[in-house]
Amino acid sequence: MHEKTDTITIRVPESLKKKIEELSVKNNLNLNLQINQIISKNIHWDEHVVQMGWLQFDPAAIREIFKYLNEDAINSIATSIRKDIVKSIKFIYGDASFEHTIEFINSWLTFTNIPFRHSKETDSHKFLVTHNLGENWSRFAVKVSEEFITDLGFKIVNITLDKMSYGFTIRV
Repeated sequence: MHEKTDTITIRVPESLKKKIEELSVKNNLNLNLQINQIISKNIHWDEHVVQMGWLQFDPAAIREIFKYLNEDAINSIATSIRKDIVKSIKFIYGDASFEHTIEFINSWLTFTNIPFRHSKETDSHKFLVTHNLGENWSRFAVKVSEEFITDLGFKIVNITLDKMSYGFTIRV
């Protein structure tokens, strides 16, 4: 079922309109859908990221940093930030229910432009993520996911990882 929509009219500078039109062509989306995605990303993710003080890094910097980390350092970092991720989920959604945790992971991956596939099964959600950040990034992403998902009382199973991807399944 789709949410009821409404119409608004806005005025924007011609240069901004042109950029949005170019973006919609590039993304093969109609202008309305492109504008909705921009607004949705800002309201559902960007605003929270700013309020939480999160930073964005160039993938080359992440790749360079993570290539020097050993497994103990990766595990230590993942363990130390798990509470911050739980706080972030609660900050954005008001609680850390299973549904909100899944929505958070989807938003995080979607709005940071990380290619992924999410499939829902009867009692679980499976994520497969691809990237070009190296095996240590996969180890970190899996470990931090395992830490905060377990901390919330959910189960993470069927973990896979390699140099270019990682995956896992989450169960209640």
